[in-house]
Amino acid sequence: MSENNEQPAAKQDPHHHTRRDAETQMILGAFVTVISIPVLIGTFWATTPHARIVNVVAGLVLLGVGLAIALWGLRTKRSL
Repeated sequence: MSENNEQPAAKQDPHHHTRRDAETQMILGAFVTVISIPVLIGTFWATTPHARIVNVVAGLVLLGVGLAIALWGLRTKRSL
């Protein structure tokens, strides 16, 4: 005897996955932004001009990427 033990699917919000992805983007963006801060602070302890330039550029790129990801997630979440 084969019994069908399937339970009816719970009704989920149609935007459940999109909302989850937006929240993940916001958290990831915040993480990358926080990681950029020590890189920028490390610029003050760099001994050579080349190291200062690398730290500033890397820190600003991380900061820009982090803010962009976080803002994209915020925009996506607000559009729901």
